Amino acid sequence: MSKRKGLSLEEKRDKMVELLQEAAEFFTLKELEKIAPKRKGIVFQSVKEVLQSLVDDGMVSSDKCGVQTVFWCLPSEAVQKKRARVAVLEEEVKSNEAASERLESQLAAMKAARTGRDLEGDNGRDAFLKQLASDEQAVAALTAQVAEQAASDPERLRELATATTTAREAANRWTDNVDTLRRYVSDKFGMDSADFARQFGVPADMEYLEETAAPHDAQADAPG
Repeated sequence: MSKRKGLSLEEKRDKMVELLQEAAEFFTLKELEKIAPKRKGIVFQSVKEVLQSLVDDGMVSSDKCGVQTVFWCLPSEAVQKKRARVAVLEEEVKSNEAASERLESQLAAMKAARTGRDLEGDNGRDAFLKQLASDEQAVAALTAQVAEQAASDPERLRELATATTTAREAANRWTDNVDTLRRYVSDKFGMDSADFARQFGVPADMEYLEETAAPHDAQADAPG
């Protein structure tokens, strides 16, 4: 034969309440430990635990009577306690729902603010890098033109040399700005240079453009 399954704690609680309501009397712990196993199948060892849990939840009343503690649960009183308990739980539910709504609203606001900052940062970064690339390309193109025109047009050479210097200085300013931003991110967030370059799309070979020696004026070098 299969062994009889024991009662769960909730089943014991329900049966203890039934016992007290059916009797509509006052009982000591010892009395309940004697009758609960016989009437409701609640084992002797768990009677005290079950009673205490019911008292803690306000479903069973208890009071000192001399040196003894008595327990009771009258039907009408049980109904009132259940109604009071339901009212308390309903208030807790309302409070939790209100708190949940506040938290969801705060979370939505934080996400919106973060998205805005991310978009602003992305747009600014993209424009920054595009301008840098454009200046570097201009320097390269002007340098090539200087080399081509050096031997034949000294005036053009001087114009291109001036434009090259201006473009190189602009490119180096952008490079300096990137380096300043890298140091700021490193100090504030502990990000190393490699991670910075990877996260912000900075070219690994980006460096300051050095001034190159200008080609000699062909006419000036020609023998007199």
